[in-house]
Amino acid sequence: MSDTGKLTLFVEAFLLTIALSITLGSLQYAGNQRIVALVIGAPTIGLLALLMIAEATPRLARATRAFGTDADASPDEQGGAPAAGGMNAGTWRRVGTVYAWLLFYFAAMFVAGYYVATPLFMLLFFIRESGLSASRAAGVTALTSVVFYLLFETLLNIPLWTGALPLIAPDLLGGGRVPPLN
Repeated sequence: MSDTGKLTLFVEAFLLTIALSITLGSLQYAGNQRIVALVIGAPTIGLLALLMIAEATPRLARATRAFGTDADASPDEQGGAPAAGGMNAGTWRRVGTVYAWLLFYFAAMFVAGYYVATPLFMLLFFIRESGLSASRAAGVTALTSVVFYLLFETLLNIPLWTGALPLIAPDLLGGGRVPPLN
């Protein structure tokens, strides 16, 4: 196994430890908060375990490589020479792009809330980064938004953050709510 493979395996093990800690710690939560942590934690743990197995098993690693993209490939796989720190300029651009999307999502979530920020983020991300047509992106976004709404609001009865904007201008937007922490 190469040094990069060992480092990747170490990072995945570290993330798996964090995911297990959070998920197992959530068993102490009351009511629906426990369900949310398990719904999110169990698939995360499963996917991290799959990645660790794929990293340790070359045959499975080749099979899962199809899920990656050229933009995510290592500098050696891209054919470019790595810069200082082992990453080429294209890789740094990709890292910057991902962080910009995350910052946009966090800011939109804070201001506008989950039910506005998440569909907006998904729609823009699908069109810009995935290259989906606007109609397909809108369809996937609408379907996913409906599923999330039904899951959290209807089935689990867990109110999600509606943003700071309704709290700042309650007369204009009708107020807001903060989900209970217990």
